[in-house]
Order: sequence, then C-alpha cells, then structure tokens
Amino acid sequence: MKKILTVLGLLLALGSAPVLARQALMEQPARTEFLKSENTTPSIVRARNAILQGGSRFGWQAVSDEPGKITLRYDKGNGRHIVTIAVAYDAAGFQISYVDSFNMNYEVVDGAAEIHPNYNRWITNLGKEIVNRQLQQ
Repeated sequence: MKKILTVLGLLLALGSAPVLARQALMEQPARTEFLKSENTTPSIVRARNAILQGGSRFGWQAVSDEPGKITLRYDKGNGRHIVTIAVAYDAAGFQISYVDSFNMNYEVVDGAAEIHPNYNRWITNLGKEIVNRQLQQ
C-alpha cells in the first residue's frame, strides 16, 4: 500500500498528463503507387474517388478538395483528438502528409517528429483502404 501511495504522490508531483502521455516517432509514409489490374485503367478521377471513399470508411472527412490534393480531417472523440492530413495524388498513386493535430502529443524532438502512436495506425489503415478502393472501381 505504501508503494502505491508513493507512486501516486510522484505522479501528482510531476503532473500526471505528461507522465501518461504516449508518443512514438511519426511515420512519414512514402508515396504509394496504385496497383495495376487487368480490369482497371488508372485515372485521376479514380484516384480521387478512392481517397474520398477510403477516408469515409474510417471516418475521415474532406475539408478541402482541389485538383491533385485532398485535405482530410479525422475527429476521434467529438473534438478530443483531431488529425488533419493532406493526400496529394495523381492517376498513378498518392502520398499522405501530416498537416496538423489537436491533443495528439505532437512535437519535434531533436529534429524528429513524435505523435501519439494511434496516428501511425490511422494513416496506415487509410493508405491500405485507398489502395483497396482504387482496385474495386
């Protein structure tokens, strides 16, 4: 019991939020080329649709849609955790880039970007879904 009280006291003294915050190196995905299929012809319209449909499946919402670039926002928990990314694309592929976030523990430490590890999982899943959607069209 004394150990538990000591640990709790230490957490309170240090401030529990920074101690409990989770961070990982931020993944910067390389450009992803669309897979080619006998039944599909690459097009910029198909790429755009794959990004919008793939994002929609996981709750990403388009906040900007211009030729060759779509900005998506993901809100996990009614404003508690928000991520904004840009997806640059052409008929052959796409690249996901970090834009901004709220309450995701983002910071640059010694020149390396760190963020909550869920971000890496979210963009990995999004990238896979975009490729799958492009093949289905």
